[in-house]
Amino acid sequence: MEGQSSSTRAADSAGFAAARQMHERLKAWLLNEAIPLWTTIGLDAAGIFSEAISQGGHPVVAARRAGVPARQIYALLTAHRLGARIDVEQVLRGADRYVVDFQRADGLFRSLLSHDGIVLSDGAALYDQAFAMLAGAAVARHSRQRAKRVAHRVRDCLIRTCRHRAGGFVESDRPTTQRYSSPHKHLLEACLTWVELGDSGTWQQLADDVVELAIARFIGRGGALYECFNVDWSAQSGIAGRIVEPGHQFEWSRLLAAWANLTRNDSVYLVADRLQKIGETHGIARPRSVVVDAILDDFTVLEDTARLWSQTERLKAAVARAEREGDAWWAIAAEAGETLERFLQTPIKGLWWDRMSADGEFTGAATAGSLYHLVSAIDTLDQAIYRRVAPQVSESPEFAAIESGAGGSASTGAGEG
Repeated sequence: MEGQSSSTRAADSAGFAAARQMHERLKAWLLNEAIPLWTTIGLDAAGIFSEAISQGGHPVVAARRAGVPARQIYALLTAHRLGARIDVEQVLRGADRYVVDFQRADGLFRSLLSHDGIVLSDGAALYDQAFAMLAGAAVARHSRQRAKRVAHRVRDCLIRTCRHRAGGFVESDRPTTQRYSSPHKHLLEACLTWVELGDSGTWQQLADDVVELAIARFIGRGGALYECFNVDWSAQSGIAGRIVEPGHQFEWSRLLAAWANLTRNDSVYLVADRLQKIGETHGIARPRSVVVDAILDDFTVLEDTARLWSQTERLKAAVARAEREGDAWWAIAAEAGETLERFLQTPIKGLWWDRMSADGEFTGAATAGSLYHLVSAIDTLDQAIYRRVAPQVSESPEFAAIESGAGGSASTGAGEG
């Protein structure tokens, strides 16, 4: 990169090389081990997605949450784009089943069914609507009009009926005295995904609104992003109002940087970088090198357990920063990925541990919702590595010769990197 010394470039190259090797291992695990399990044991002939798979390799019988099929649709179709051998029609049948089982007459998605399909909660949570719209964006690559009908209907119903006078949206159409930042994070993610598909307009405006709300309400004077609020977005009293989740600092950091990339609003990079710094400085437990579950706003540790999903978000945030500021961040991405790989060391390949105790012991079935985090992290890596490598490849004489003679095969080959 311009302006760097040769010694800096050499050190940077070492960090990128480590991240690239880690990416190759994670991608091989996803395509060869995880996806075969989650498209067989994890998805039955009726189009129903498993809530979890036990470490013994059996589907866990449990109530069916609306967020799970939405996440699985997104994860499996994204994995297909990454090269996984998937029966897309099987996944789309699962998407149809999800709509039939969970979508209400008004277009929003109900929260909970029993394992055999009886409605347990007909309430519509913002969290679930966000994932419905994200799933729609993944389906749009295969059936755009059908996906737009579902996602636009959810979006428009939210705008029409669930806006809150203090900003943002209500967490549920059932009465509540608390509000949370996290569902709005997933709303931002869904909006940005649709914008990236070229469907801006209302999606872009919604994304802008969420970013404005996050900066004005969710982020405190110390730069940390809080979780729990009163209905008017004022701080909750007690411990609940002081909780800061390091995983969410990373997740918001990456999404705010993505919004800034789209809008060229450089000031938001500063906000994103501050969130990331809080996560890296105060949210990593050494020597385990894991993102802990919760700290307080004075940056003391509240919960030193660790979840798999937080490691994926640290990885994505580091990759986003590396693309803007150079390869020193690739070393951090490599460390986050190597930590993540420890969660994948399970008795049956293709599963994962969802939790690590404070003393480093892994527990728990592989919950289906975590596949979304894993696929998203691997996809983020995949795209960033391609963007870095492709210009170098395209400038080589060998690439020029192939490009001039083989009509498009060169770009396909570069994408495999």
